[in-house]
Amino acid sequence: MDFIDTLFGSLSKVNFVEIDLSGEIPEEEEKSLLPTIGAKKKFTLWDIEKILTGIENNPKILGAIVKLSELRVGFARANLIRQRLLDLRARGKKIIVNLQSGGNIEYLIASSADAIYVAPWSMLNLIGIKAEVTFYKDALDKIGVLAHMKGFGEYKSASEAFTRDSMSEPHREMINSIIGDLEDQLEEFISEGRGINIKEVKSLIDQGPYLADRAYEASLIDGVLYEGDLEERACELIGTKLHLIKAGNFLRRLNIKDKIRLVLGKFSSRYPAIAVIADSGMITLGRSRGSGPFKSLGSDSLIRLLERVSSDRNVKAIVLRVLSPGGSAVASDLICKKLEQISQKTPVVISMSDVAASGGYLISLGAQKVVADSMSITGSIGIVSGKFDLSGLYSKLGIKKEFVIKGKKALMFSSSKGFSKDEERKLLEIMEFYYGEFVRKVSLSRNMELSKAEEVSKGRVWTGKQAKERGLIDELGGINTAVKISKKLAGIFEDQHCILKFYSEPSGLQLSSLFKAGVFLNTFSDMMDNLYSMEREKILTLMPFNIDFK
Repeated sequence: MDFIDTLFGSLSKVNFVEIDLSGEIPEEEEKSLLPTIGAKKKFTLWDIEKILTGIENNPKILGAIVKLSELRVGFARANLIRQRLLDLRARGKKIIVNLQSGGNIEYLIASSADAIYVAPWSMLNLIGIKAEVTFYKDALDKIGVLAHMKGFGEYKSASEAFTRDSMSEPHREMINSIIGDLEDQLEEFISEGRGINIKEVKSLIDQGPYLADRAYEASLIDGVLYEGDLEERACELIGTKLHLIKAGNFLRRLNIKDKIRLVLGKFSSRYPAIAVIADSGMITLGRSRGSGPFKSLGSDSLIRLLERVSSDRNVKAIVLRVLSPGGSAVASDLICKKLEQISQKTPVVISMSDVAASGGYLISLGAQKVVADSMSITGSIGIVSGKFDLSGLYSKLGIKKEFVIKGKKALMFSSSKGFSKDEERKLLEIMEFYYGEFVRKVSLSRNMELSKAEEVSKGRVWTGKQAKERGLIDELGGINTAVKISKKLAGIFEDQHCILKFYSEPSGLQLSSLFKAGVFLNTFSDMMDNLYSMEREKILTLMPFNIDFK
């Protein structure tokens, strides 16, 4: 605590924080040039990190009630929250979870608590992890579309969704490895949190899902009660009267304190700043477009932002949080190069979210240190390229095209034909070059022999834990770990208070905030912009984006 914490603490009786986590927890705040009207602000992952850090550092705060319901996050984001709640418990804070509904993701977080309670009619869907892989080849065949796509790298299976109707053996081997590792970690974390033998945890998962009473009998929860009774249980746990504050109000207080520190930091070195940037989406050339699931990570937008951040004299280090399955090979390389240049004068640390694979992994090679959660999905070091032959569809629709060309390969990437043997040979030659350059970058950045870099590449996707074992990342951990490493690289003492400066850019005029019809129009427009951007790019560093891990 510093004197600002002491001052604010003396004015408050608050001793417990209520945190409501449901739905999507985005990595970055969706900003608009216009203020949103009548919309409740979503907590970002950085907001949650700030709230939990605020609880951790405040001796007056005795703990938190965490309400969990139907989260739309991946395992890495869930595990980050789980680990931070465990950190609070290690500091003597009491954590009570109200598990309103959910399955693997919600229970992973809940397992970190001192006590888990569910409502009488709740159901716990703890049933094991699955990978859902979708194939479109037969559907494309029916409408006369042929996918002429190839992946360079034995496990580079992103094209299989369009060229096959089932998994290839390397693809199945890779998925089994990922699922096996994620399931092992889930069982291990539940065993640690609930104090249940890991063999019994395996058996309990196989016996799910659970009604509330059965979950209590299996020691998966600590009681069955309604939400209104939680405060009484919290009082019993801390042995004193409860003075509760909502997480949103608690965050506002933390932000006020940081604004004061930011002002003071301009006149003294007492409060050094670390820049925090979160960016997500498919990587494309040009500017970022869209929002939510249709957001793209534009190379121009991110590079401009990085240049602005690195020119701030108060910023001593940069943490870049990446959530991306990859995309344009050229755009990924441009971002990587910019990070390399900035790293020469300002420490840069990558923090990987649920997915930072292929082009998302390539970006990380420009940083000084790379941090990933043990349950992150990364790797996929390989190349995908090709096109869709729409001639059959054109014929069905009665569409005819004529061409006047100059140049033997002028129609190479035309959607009106497949590749000739000569064009296919040329495409493979280009893909081989890009793949070789990608592997070479891995070898140089990760300081490993080229042969070893080739061995861990081949387009294979790894969990964060597997990536750490193979030297593809530096540390396992979340946002807090990345910030600690950045402080060390910047020469900031571990116990010295830092200001985290969050940087982002307005995404444009979001008319969907004003008109419901705009939601569909903007979403469709953004999606088409992103698809067009990807269609222009002939070489992609993209993971199998059709895999859904749950």
